[in-house]
Amino acid sequence: MKTEFSIEADSPVPLYEQIKRGIKLKIVSGILLPDDKLIPIREFARLLKVNFNTIVKVYYQLDKEGYLYSRPGQGYFVKRTFREENQRDMELFKSITDEYLKNATDLGFSIDYIIKSFNLLQKKLK
Repeated sequence: MKTEFSIEADSPVPLYEQIKRGIKLKIVSGILLPDDKLIPIREFARLLKVNFNTIVKVYYQLDKEGYLYSRPGQGYFVKRTFREENQRDMELFKSITDEYLKNATDLGFSIDYIIKSFNLLQKKLK
């Protein structure tokens, strides 16, 4: 991949979810561009020191969610239309998130508290 990639083994967030979120972030932020090839599964697993099946699961889920596409025998690639189709949604999401964070911090909530609240909410939504 184009940039460094790290995961936190002691995080309460499962490894596959950390990896998946990291790839999504690189796609929606434009670090990974349409048709960029992702690191081969075995190589990525070796790099991150995770099980091969973890990366298989991540790539498969990102494919199903519309972030990636695969070419048999060639690997996984960033889907061309994802960024273009979702740019407006991402701008709206960023605007709402920025406003929420500003309001929460103005009310005296710490970033740590906000993150913990999001993590709890995420667990409830699953």
